[in-house]
Amino acid sequence: MPETEQISCPCGSQVQPIEAFQTPTRRYVRCPDCELVFLNPRPLTTTVEEFYREDYDEAYGEVEASSDRDPVFESVARRLAQYRQPPGRLLDVGCGDGAFLLLCQSAGWSCYGLELSKRAAARAIRRGVTLVPPDSLERIGEYEPFDVISLVNVLETVTSPATVLRQVAKALAPSGLLVIRATNGAFHLPMRAPARWVGSRYDQAFHLFLYSPEALRSLLQGIGLETIAIHNSVPSRGPLNPANPWMSRLKWRIGAAAFWSCAEVLFKVSGGRVVWAPSFELIARRSEGCHE
Repeated sequence: MPETEQISCPCGSQVQPIEAFQTPTRRYVRCPDCELVFLNPRPLTTTVEEFYREDYDEAYGEVEASSDRDPVFESVARRLAQYRQPPGRLLDVGCGDGAFLLLCQSAGWSCYGLELSKRAAARAIRRGVTLVPPDSLERIGEYEPFDVISLVNVLETVTSPATVLRQVAKALAPSGLLVIRATNGAFHLPMRAPARWVGSRYDQAFHLFLYSPEALRSLLQGIGLETIAIHNSVPSRGPLNPANPWMSRLKWRIGAAAFWSCAEVLFKVSGGRVVWAPSFELIARRSEGCHE
């Protein structure tokens, strides 16, 4: 059994977290102040980082690099285009093999990627992606500010999201935008029982943190980042586990199409107040009066 550690909510709350749910091997709790759900206890930070550096790509790299993820990257790129147009400097944190960056580059952005996984980084370089060192956010003063920084399904997996977001805020140009895609806890938590009923429990990927739109908005506000938009995000074409049989992929396709249609109807009927897709996209900027 790997060593574990107890953690507090990234929002800084000193209130004791409440039990959210348990699996045979994991325990998730909820912060009463910001409603963020997170794994507690969890593996040590060094263990988590070593997994993503050395082992994650071997387990999930094939599906991450497949065309199943194309709708995700296209959705985020379209969302960015609604709020900011090139030219400018764009940094994708956790860029994988660079698929999202290549889309942005074709749109006219000057693109840079940051990736912890050694194998994914090597593939990105072979595709012509310009990478910055994995510790670049820790010494961001050495780089010119970025007009856009994107985190596509990254905040669920980092051990200190508040630290990453503070570093990102410092790395943004004064008028820069932060673009985030995250798994939607407001959708997945009430869907745990239905997922078990249809044999799809393993298609729900619960990582270190499970953000709802409001929980993420609250975390960003505490760091000096102002949320300007939250939208449903288009789902991928298939589940994360590349070993899923064809029946699981079929259930994924049918479910994703149904949930996406319902989510978009709810979003429009509610005037954008209800975000109920399996994942959401959030656009933020540095708050007025927030200085380095």
